[in-house]
Amino acid sequence: MKRRVAFVGLGLLALLWGTSFVFGRLAPGVLAAHCPFGRDVLRPDQTVCELSFGGLWVSLGIGLSAGAIATILGLVIAASARGAGGGAERWILRFADSFFALPDVLVLMVIQLAGQLLGDVDPALKASPPVLMVISLALVGWAGPTRMFRNRLASLEAQEFIAAARALGSSRGHLLRRHLWPGLRGFALTVFLSRVPAAILAESTVSFFGIARMEPMSLGRYLGTSYSALIYEDGGRIVLPAWGLLIAVVLASTLASRGLSVPERAR
Repeated sequence: MKRRVAFVGLGLLALLWGTSFVFGRLAPGVLAAHCPFGRDVLRPDQTVCELSFGGLWVSLGIGLSAGAIATILGLVIAASARGAGGGAERWILRFADSFFALPDVLVLMVIQLAGQLLGDVDPALKASPPVLMVISLALVGWAGPTRMFRNRLASLEAQEFIAAARALGSSRGHLLRRHLWPGLRGFALTVFLSRVPAAILAESTVSFFGIARMEPMSLGRYLGTSYSALIYEDGGRIVLPAWGLLIAVVLASTLASRGLSVPERAR
């Protein structure tokens, strides 16, 4: 049952990304000609479907990429800290906790502004908005996974079969590859999937303050810039579809993470 839930969540994510890419990138005319929500009052040359559903694949791509990088960074740093042990582990975790305590949105805004300023000063260093957003989100999001992976590793290493493997002379690399990684796979996928909706919300928050220059228009940027449409009488038809898509992404990510969080031996 848990596997089916995970497959439903992953399938919904794939369906959302695939259909958004097809109609938003390859066949945008379909969304322009057949949109039940009409045209955007702030951008009358485009429909609500083009801006919201057509930009979903961009936000999902950013969220998946940033989540993957942040998860890998957290896993590598946590494994390195556990391997070093002692004072090195304590200092690494203190640094991660200190970074985690910083306000994510503020740090994200600073990184975005610094990247944009660097690109304006030297065009050779200019990064495309999606790449800059992925890097910014990954730099902001590594600390939380680091702490979670460290705690997970500590819990796994406290089990008796790990002590038995150490007593038999297993190296740190062998323990991680053969005994710890099977118990980390589902957990790592859960951490990764939890970063996707968080990344979209962070992107929308930065866009709300007018900092992100996301082109093509992403769902996150549309969420952050469409609030002013609520002053119009029919503003709900502009804002609600985008929020509905975000809820669908959160639901799909939650279903997938719940199914994948089951321990390997329970499967």
